[in-house]
Amino acid sequence: MQLTKLDRWLKERFIYETHIFTLRLPECKLPLGVKVKDLEVIKSGDYRHKLIVKDNDKADEVIALLKENSLMYATHVVEGEHWYNDRIAPKGKSFTYRWILRFIGFIVACLSGWGIYWLSQHPRVVEEIHAAIQELKRGL
Repeated sequence: MQLTKLDRWLKERFIYETHIFTLRLPECKLPLGVKVKDLEVIKSGDYRHKLIVKDNDKADEVIALLKENSLMYATHVVEGEHWYNDRIAPKGKSFTYRWILRFIGFIVACLSGWGIYWLSQHPRVVEEIHAAIQELKRGL
């Protein structure tokens, strides 16, 4: 299903994470919200640190800091592993359209319930329904 602007914004804001791999950490302090994980060295030349940033603006700030300190880095944007991923961005479905259809279904259910209640308050309609039920019972 086609993703809307809201769907793309939700994915960018809450699901995507930027992973920045570096050989060395910058000597100055990293901004708040940046998680640092040390990586195992398997072969020479691998990156030794992974910086996990959930906000794009902070990721840009960290990248500018790395460039300022002339540090080598590589970036990857990945989907984070969160419990709410399937609710905000279901695979192949649109969050916005899903909630629009739920809202329309709720309105239809409320109107149907109100219509049934309104019809049940009219004695002539109730008599006709009882007569139809009796006729069906006699016919079977």
